[in-house]
Amino acid sequence: MASLSFSIAEIIRFAVVFMRVSGIMLCAPFFSNQSIPAQIRVVFALVTTLALSPMLPLKTIPSGFQLGDIAPLFFSEILFGVIVGLAASLVFAGVQFAGQIISLQLGFSLINLIDPQSNVESSVFSFLQNYIALLFFLLMNGHHWFLLAINESFYSLPVGGIQLHDPLVKGLIHLSSEILTIGLRIAGPIMAVSLITDVVMGILGRAAPQVNILIIGMPAKLMVGFGCLSFSFYFMPRLFESIFSSLHKTVFALIQMMI
Repeated sequence: MASLSFSIAEIIRFAVVFMRVSGIMLCAPFFSNQSIPAQIRVVFALVTTLALSPMLPLKTIPSGFQLGDIAPLFFSEILFGVIVGLAASLVFAGVQFAGQIISLQLGFSLINLIDPQSNVESSVFSFLQNYIALLFFLLMNGHHWFLLAINESFYSLPVGGIQLHDPLVKGLIHLSSEILTIGLRIAGPIMAVSLITDVVMGILGRAAPQVNILIIGMPAKLMVGFGCLSFSFYFMPRLFESIFSSLHKTVFALIQMMI
């Protein structure tokens, strides 16, 4: 029976790819879902690494590189996956922020659920908006973008050559500011109709003091808010398509900023 033998360069190549995939599994939406057992995520990372390893040319491994030199590379290589996953997580943080705003406007801010993805408490509408966004993300094959980003990094980023340059830091800071923008774009209609409802209820309370605004105000606000939320679902596919298309460009732009 023929024995399998691997060169040092092949082992190092596997380790480098595994570290980049592990960073994705730690931070990227869907892949970092805490409801998925850790054993399954580890197996998926190993299988993905086996599939992607041949894509990394052996000539990119520095000459004279030994197994003992892998340890200093650990943080450099895993940083790639963490940055790419963080970029996508910031977009989903904006979606969850929109849910927080909607919950606050409609009076559901005190009703929280345990989000199985992160094992932290989230408001009802944050939970809803996050899963709707994740559904559209998967329908757009967004989870493939991370694997494509890893494959693209083989030709752009040298082994151990990931650097935190000034453009990369500025890009991440700018992306973090998108949390507010995305949240307001999604929750803007609810905020508008909620404000209009409050103004109408205030005018009605002044014009007809005998009307108990506290009794009719909240049901009226809920009815108008849920109506606006239901109507906004019609426009969500285009909105999420715009948001995730921008994320697709950002992910591959970050790779160039790491060089």
